[in-house]
Amino acid sequence: MAAQSNMTSLSVGLLIKDLLSTDEGVMAVANKVFPVISEAGAKLPYICYRRGANDDRGVKNLSGADTTTVEVLCYAATYEQSILMAEAVRKAADGVQYRYDDAESGQSLVARSIQMTDAEEGWQDDAYIQSLIFTVKVNNS
Repeated sequence: MAAQSNMTSLSVGLLIKDLLSTDEGVMAVANKVFPVISEAGAKLPYICYRRGANDDRGVKNLSGADTTTVEVLCYAATYEQSILMAEAVRKAADGVQYRYDDAESGQSLVARSIQMTDAEEGWQDDAYIQSLIFTVKVNNS
């Protein structure tokens, strides 16, 4: 019998990292995927992501799903490269369902839907940035 998951929308970052870092298209254009902030000395191009707003339905509510906003930032040395990264991330994540299984704990988290809802671009610390905002609906039990 499989272990029942205790993962909630608070664990959505683990799911996003797994989704992006195992996608061949994303990893063909990015060196690494980091949660929240890159490591010191990280080499461009890379991706950072963070969990944002959360609409929590409660862990005891069996009929709904939590909705979480995730921001994915694509950092690159050139504008063109940042666009290629953003396109790869969108192709990997937009409109998909995804299951994350944690091998160590035996727990899992299922994204019932992942939808890109916004995007913008910028420049910071000698890098072009493409910011993609995704809304992720996850099972809450």
